[in-house]
Amino acid sequence: MSRVRAVVVAALGAAAAAAWWLIPLSGTARVREDLPPEFAAERNPLTGAGAIEAGSRIFHANCATCHGEHADGHGPASVGLTPPPANFRAGVVLAKHSDAYLYYRVSVGKAGTAMPSFHGVLDETERWQVVTYLRSLASAESTPP
Repeated sequence: MSRVRAVVVAALGAAAAAAWWLIPLSGTARVREDLPPEFAAERNPLTGAGAIEAGSRIFHANCATCHGEHADGHGPASVGLTPPPANFRAGVVLAKHSDAYLYYRVSVGKAGTAMPSFHGVLDETERWQVVTYLRSLASAESTPP
């Protein structure tokens, strides 16, 4: 019986550790971001209306085909994509991911999805502008009309 008890205790400990990793103190679920070291320490150097406006133009020219004109994941090319493109308006994606993760995904794409790499298409500043624009969507959603 002590062996069974040890296995149960170990399983409960593992579950508690996983919950601690996935749920921050604020109570908002956070996914684990496995970032390569060259992206993990990245910080968005851009703020302000100019970066948001530039990011919006870049997003609409390069990303809206899949993510939609309203960044809701319902672009004309989203039909039939599995998994579907991220919906940035729902608030969940942006709340779960850091700027470094968003920049990483814009830079290298995401294997197993239709998300391409924009490393050779957009320069570093443009990729950060897209991240700044996406962050502005979360702010806009929390601001009353």
